[in-house]
Amino acid sequence: MNALAAAALAAALSASARAQARFDPPFFFGAAVAPAQTEDGLDDIWKAWADAGRAAAYKNQVEPQRRLDAWSRPEVDMDWAARAGAQVYRTGVDWGRVEPERGRFDAAAIARYRKILRMIRARRMKVMLTLMHHSVPKWVQAQGGWLNPRTEDDYLDFAERMMTDLGPEVDSWITFNEPAVFAPLAYADGLWPPGGRAGALSLAWLGPWRGSVVRSIDRMAEANNRLYDWAHARDPRVRMGAANNMAFYTGKTLLGRLEARAPDALLNWRFPERTRGKADFFGINYYGAEWIDGGRLVIEPDEEYSEAGRAVYPRGLYVLLKEISRRFPGLPIVVTENGIADSTDVLRPAYLIEHLQAIARARAEGAPVAGYLWWTISDNMEWADGYCPKFGLLSVDRAHGLRRTPRPSFFLFRDIARSHEVTAAQRSAAWSAVAAAAGRPRPFCRAADAQTGLDAPISRPFSSTDWRFR
Repeated sequence: MNALAAAALAAALSASARAQARFDPPFFFGAAVAPAQTEDGLDDIWKAWADAGRAAAYKNQVEPQRRLDAWSRPEVDMDWAARAGAQVYRTGVDWGRVEPERGRFDAAAIARYRKILRMIRARRMKVMLTLMHHSVPKWVQAQGGWLNPRTEDDYLDFAERMMTDLGPEVDSWITFNEPAVFAPLAYADGLWPPGGRAGALSLAWLGPWRGSVVRSIDRMAEANNRLYDWAHARDPRVRMGAANNMAFYTGKTLLGRLEARAPDALLNWRFPERTRGKADFFGINYYGAEWIDGGRLVIEPDEEYSEAGRAVYPRGLYVLLKEISRRFPGLPIVVTENGIADSTDVLRPAYLIEHLQAIARARAEGAPVAGYLWWTISDNMEWADGYCPKFGLLSVDRAHGLRRTPRPSFFLFRDIARSHEVTAAQRSAAWSAVAAAAGRPRPFCRAADAQTGLDAPISRPFSSTDWRFR
């Protein structure tokens, strides 16, 4: 072998060892945010809920109503997302801000959103715009929200107006974010506004009979389908989908795994199946496993968890991506959210890398995954959990003007997003940090019931479980 051939072989072997996973374009990386979690100046259902003392870790914060100033200073997180190498920026419009009363649209608010979307595009990022992200106007909530059939037509009036007025600035649309999360938490479990409490029958269905919460999910699915038909009749090139929260429901015992089938069917698959053929891509928000025991969610002591109480389980993403591609063959898949609440930033680098490993394997086996959006840029208000869980690539100092500071994981995400590659060295370093932390205390924002948020985190040790993707 001559010297030139030997050098070429050595370079090839070095590249092979270096690249753990590649995501060549047109695969895209991006970041996701939501208006109700980030916008200042919102007098919405979430502010009323928090002011009433129903949101944890809110009243004990500095200027909690500012959220992240994304209305008055949207460029702050946009600039950080662009620096992080994001090619797509997912944000949303707040329905109540643009339509504070039924039929009365605020032209100034719509113009402000148009300016914000142009700011994103000026930073060379594509816009993915969400129409409903866990919030409805106060007047919609007063009429019963999605429990009321009238809300379907009200949503379509709003959505069609947004697509007409903002369409030129938008590359892809999300009709609903996690409808099968919003409906149970708002109308059955009492954990989200308006705090409705309904019995187990509200989540059941038998043939044509459906409980009230199931009907609300189906109502959102029908609104999705009607909007899809309207939009594609106007412009066949429009791209629309929903961001479906999907957890890997499972149990430690055979009984637990059998019990997990019910939430899997309702919370993972009902909305996607009822919108079949009415989406241009399948959006999946994935945060981890949900362990079931005795018919309820539990915190398993030997599993690793995010601060927000989601069990870290990258293999679940691989399984769900494969199942989506089986059920919806040929439909592009976008990971519209994936992230971890981790103020220590010990888990986040490995979490990012191991979930990308799961995506790479699924893609190699034929799952058409087109992109990956990280949740989120900056620590924000996490719904009824308030400011306790820290999901951001950037920490936020609320006592000093919401000053952002990049965590080490910010630079890791940046390197991966720019190179479209995960290296063996990155993977090894990330897991070494996790292994070294085993047994040390870290913050945890979830009560023992696996649902209730806390005003201040309790201590929980890092797990010694090896949760890497294999």
